[in-house]
Amino acid sequence: MIIKRYFLKEAFQYWILGILLFIFAIFGVRFLRVIDMLLDRGISIVYTCELIILLLPSFLLYIIPMAILFGVLITLSRMSADKELLALKTCGIAVTSLIKPILFFCFIGAIITGSLTFYIVPFSMKTFKDKLIKVAEESFKPRAKERVFYSIFPKVILYVNEIDKDGIFKNVMIFDERKSETKSFILAQKGWMERNEKGSLIFHLENGELHQEEGGAYSVMRFKSYVFRFSPEEVIKEVENKAQVKLLEKELSVKDLKEKIKMRMREGKDPRPQLVELHFKFALPFSAFVVGLLGLGLGTQRTRSGRSFGLVLSLFAILLYYSLFLQGKALASAGLIPPWVGAWLSNIVIALIGIYLFRKSHTESPVKLLEILEHGFEAIKKPR
Repeated sequence: MIIKRYFLKEAFQYWILGILLFIFAIFGVRFLRVIDMLLDRGISIVYTCELIILLLPSFLLYIIPMAILFGVLITLSRMSADKELLALKTCGIAVTSLIKPILFFCFIGAIITGSLTFYIVPFSMKTFKDKLIKVAEESFKPRAKERVFYSIFPKVILYVNEIDKDGIFKNVMIFDERKSETKSFILAQKGWMERNEKGSLIFHLENGELHQEEGGAYSVMRFKSYVFRFSPEEVIKEVENKAQVKLLEKELSVKDLKEKIKMRMREGKDPRPQLVELHFKFALPFSAFVVGLLGLGLGTQRTRSGRSFGLVLSLFAILLYYSLFLQGKALASAGLIPPWVGAWLSNIVIALIGIYLFRKSHTESPVKLLEILEHGFEAIKKPR
């Protein structure tokens, strides 16, 4: 019992560390892009943080199984390198005694992944979309950039040479092609933006010229003061377009997916993309058990390099799993294999590899490929 608690405590610590590492290493750039897009649209930092929190479950969906593999493998690699696994065998305690705590650890991961897949992600993504549109409708205000041609709305391009500390634009150019029959080009020495109480976005421009081409006729109008306006309807439409948030099949609930499959079948359309995602929803929670089994098989191999080599192995294993995951999805979506085969391909292959490695470990038979990898790793580590 003490050994099981000891293992679970250490594996849990590495699991949490793995979650944090994978969030920043794999999805950190995406988070930064989303944050930049939101701030770029004039949405406050508070609302931006709320929206990022709503996005987080869709990333955790894939990170949780990665972190389980990381936690199990790093813990076992460390125990193997420190001869703790050998000490257990010497005391008559088989390595198989660790199967129960690993299964319990994987069960917790499967419950979390299943909850994310079936309930939390569909809810959070729908809430994200609704909140993004609501927040943006209230606070949308494009953030102009100096010396950059910037598309603030479809077919409307803004160029500002300089922006002072009060947010006043100097030497402004606006290209407006919203109306197919009319093209407008505005030059102004000075300008600024504001939102009024009705939700319109207004550009106040001073000392400039309005050039217009309409039906072959060209006109120029000089002005001291000119108001360039976007209606609330245009603002809302732009928010929805710029948000680029469409609930993908993987973000739909099982109920919505089934309804979409029935609808596409009634319309005579191919429901394969939805069928693939439906099968993946059931396969993904089981990945927690599969990667845990792989971690057990890899971690109980005799190694000398400890946690550092365990980290390398976990990265290789994660790369293998998600390569199979994506390959299965691509083949199933293309119709080359049945949807259920594509969904379960990575789980089946990784489970077989995990069983093979654990049997090798149980019989104390070396795995040549792992020995080659460890020798290569040690050669790289040696100071030259």
